[in-house]
Amino acid sequence: MKRSMLVLFFWVLIFPGLTAQSRKKDNSKDIHFTIPIYVRNNSKTEVKTEKRGAIFPDQAVLKLPVNYSRSGKPTRLVYVAHGAGGGVTADSWYLNNFALVDTLLANGYAIFDVNGGASVENMGGPGVVQAAYHAYKYIRHHYHVDKRIFVVGLSMGGLSSSNFIFRHPNVVLAQGLFSAVVDLHGQAWSNPWLPTTRQSIANAFNFNDRSGNSWEEGKVSEWNPMFQNISVNGKDTLKSWPVPLKIWHGRGDKVVNARFSENFQRYILQSGGNCELREIESDDHGLSCGNPVNNHELILFFKSNDVLK
Repeated sequence: MKRSMLVLFFWVLIFPGLTAQSRKKDNSKDIHFTIPIYVRNNSKTEVKTEKRGAIFPDQAVLKLPVNYSRSGKPTRLVYVAHGAGGGVTADSWYLNNFALVDTLLANGYAIFDVNGGASVENMGGPGVVQAAYHAYKYIRHHYHVDKRIFVVGLSMGGLSSSNFIFRHPNVVLAQGLFSAVVDLHGQAWSNPWLPTTRQSIANAFNFNDRSGNSWEEGKVSEWNPMFQNISVNGKDTLKSWPVPLKIWHGRGDKVVNARFSENFQRYILQSGGNCELREIESDDHGLSCGNPVNNHELILFFKSNDVLK
């Protein structure tokens, strides 16, 4: 093993443990720590050597439920991938503002998220996938959680969660998506939600033109969930997806168009896969952070796919 890889291994397992801090003194147990990721020079594969990129300390957060124990049955872990509205800092987490977090904790789930790079708009790029997987390994090493996890993607987090699953399907039981982006080009590049969105895509995938004025397909060909594991059989488009998936989306969502979720589901079903879409008569993109009904349905979906392996 090369020296650079040894440094990374010990940083992931030891350094966060030395710097982890509890933001609250109540039972929610917010734990903030840093995870080293590589800022890459090649967007097609994750950088594994220092020579091909620079180390960046990414922010991560873990929340443990009240009933967490270091013995007995391991706690089930959920990766909640945030949207472009806010991410993780050294002492805060944007999603703490929403009841979805409380619902997951109340049902006994531990939850984590990562910022995924210098910008909260990580766009599901290689940086956030690296960060989420390193955070998962760190949590597994230091806490009594099960190997298999659930994944939730909120708005832009549809890209992060899907790209995580595409590369690490063996650790995921099922995926839930709330008003999520599943097509990097069709939903994000062609219909940017912020003036910075195209530049964030260009930076996340190391475009030659970082201005956000030109699309570079070759840099994102393996990072667009809509076109992963896809083929055409006669008139049907087939999409193989490795885990059960349920999508909640407002039919009139003006920020992230629901037709891409419809296509995502149709392609999976045409291949014989497991994907449920619940379209809601609403134009509120705020559904991307959940609501009481959708949060409850997410818990039921997770419980129906919670198997011991």
